[in-house]
Amino acid sequence: MALLLVSTPALGDMSKLWGAAGEAWTPTSRLPDYSHAGYHAGEAPLPEVPVVANVADFGAVGNGVTDDTDAFAAAIAAAENGAVLIPAGRYVITDVLRLSKSNVVLRGEGSGPDGSVLFISKSLADVYGPSRSWSWSGAFIDIRPSQEVIATTATAVTTAASRGDTSLTVASTAGLAEGQLVELHQVDDGSGSLGRHLHNDQAKAGDCPYMVPLNLDSPVRVRSIDGGVVTFTQPLRTDVSLAWSPELRTHEVVEEVGVEHLRMEFIQAPYAGHLNEPGYNAITFSAVADSWVRDVTIVDADSGIFTGSYVKGLTLQDIALEGRQGHHGIALSYSADILVRDFNIANAWTHSLTVSARASGNVFSRGTGAEVLVLDHHGDSPFENLFTQLSAYTFVGSGGEECTGPHGGARNTYWNLVAPMDVPLLWGHVQSNVVGEGLIVSNALTEDAQWYETVSTLEPANLYEAQTSRRLCGDISDACSLGVYEPDTASCSLAPRPRSTACDDGDPDTDGDACSEGVCAGTSASGCSYDPAAPGRGSSPLMLGLLLALSAAAASRQRPTAEGAARCREFRPPTQAEAQPCVKCPVLPIDPSRQAVEEPHDEQATSDRQRLQRSIHRR
Repeated sequence: MALLLVSTPALGDMSKLWGAAGEAWTPTSRLPDYSHAGYHAGEAPLPEVPVVANVADFGAVGNGVTDDTDAFAAAIAAAENGAVLIPAGRYVITDVLRLSKSNVVLRGEGSGPDGSVLFISKSLADVYGPSRSWSWSGAFIDIRPSQEVIATTATAVTTAASRGDTSLTVASTAGLAEGQLVELHQVDDGSGSLGRHLHNDQAKAGDCPYMVPLNLDSPVRVRSIDGGVVTFTQPLRTDVSLAWSPELRTHEVVEEVGVEHLRMEFIQAPYAGHLNEPGYNAITFSAVADSWVRDVTIVDADSGIFTGSYVKGLTLQDIALEGRQGHHGIALSYSADILVRDFNIANAWTHSLTVSARASGNVFSRGTGAEVLVLDHHGDSPFENLFTQLSAYTFVGSGGEECTGPHGGARNTYWNLVAPMDVPLLWGHVQSNVVGEGLIVSNALTEDAQWYETVSTLEPANLYEAQTSRRLCGDISDACSLGVYEPDTASCSLAPRPRSTACDDGDPDTDGDACSEGVCAGTSASGCSYDPAAPGRGSSPLMLGLLLALSAAAASRQRPTAEGAARCREFRPPTQAEAQPCVKCPVLPIDPSRQAVEEPHDEQATSDRQRLQRSIHRR
């Protein structure tokens, strides 16, 4: 992987929860770690798998008249370890298309009107009969295992753990393996303590019949097994209490499944109304891991994309929603660590973006809407979800039955959304984090309740990208450069820290050291020092760092001697040519042994980064 030097960004202001490059943050902070969201936790780019089947070879015509459903089903059934190609055309689909095998991708030739269009002329009610459930479940591309998912108990957890821990001690490791996806299952003991914990002990959970007793299934991947200790690839999002009968469970999942470069159009039927939808629904996932939807446009749907139980590590990228009004745009329930990025919602929805039913660790990043985005918190304890760099939004329209309890659980975070920044309607007191410019309320920086922090020109602009940069690219950082994560390629590049950031060039005979074009330089030995100019202001997402050492450096500067005063007056920051910036250096591989100077050693984070670097090198 090549290291690139990107332009020096301007400087903005920082949040007390994060700082410039995470120096104010810890894994047990009220600001959760969102860096594990997405396909393979951001450690690999979305793949381009080879084509192994073509729907045309199975009889699909794509003329907008012929029913091509059977041809699609046959091509999907025949495909193994590759993509089913859908050539450009208009294909009539009248039944549900099921993807129940791992390593199968539906790939079209474009999401525009002239690309690969799946024209769906029926509703789920037409196919299966009327049901109120089509308002919140089911879809015409249905991704799930072929059999009913039944979890089996692998082993009991024998010791308690705290949120932020990465290991659990278990009674037996039989049936467990490194790299395996497992569920940490916990169930309330009847006291309601698990539900209160999901609201930071500031509120009770709901009491709907399907929530009593409250169950929490947290999908985690095994990093290593040592004796009876199982270590995971990411920190735990909740405490683990023996009172909640914790167990590690295994079950079947579908992995490496994709839907990409196509368009789904439904018949132009008027919207039937809230909770009366017949089921013009596009895509649904259940028991799926490390999969994706990429470059897909959905038109005239009742609901766009649903996720359900046992779903982890999806990337939903470049999604466009268009047409008439609908119910749920993108709805995440019971799911963890899903990344929804670079999306555009052009039509109106009762609920544009939904989190519900103990969904956690999910990220909505870089999204826009022609209408105001309804950030629907649908009750049943969705917690630790992130909304960052979104267009105009509102919490009005958050739904769910009254018995589901507060709309949102603990530590949901709203970072650098378009001003004016609204605050959660009735659930901000459960450690909600709202950070950015133009908050409609005064600052309220409490320890255990709400955190409402006004920060102008907030940097980093995108919290997910900043946290992923820190976890996966920190080892290539140095005194004057920062490792920056590139989401499209899941790789790292170097960005200079802001010009005039204090540093130490290692020469005891110079002082007033400061960064310039990615290198550190100081004054001559005359005793004079360089007083850095005030940095500029900006909001580039690449601005990830400002070392908080300016004051310390200033304190160490010596007063110029009379003899060296003339040279002091002549001193200026080094020019680009004098500084020999890295842009002129040869391309270098990442050295995994390099450690970020401003961060303490973190063995797990280092392992993550090294594994990413090895993976990218192999690719």
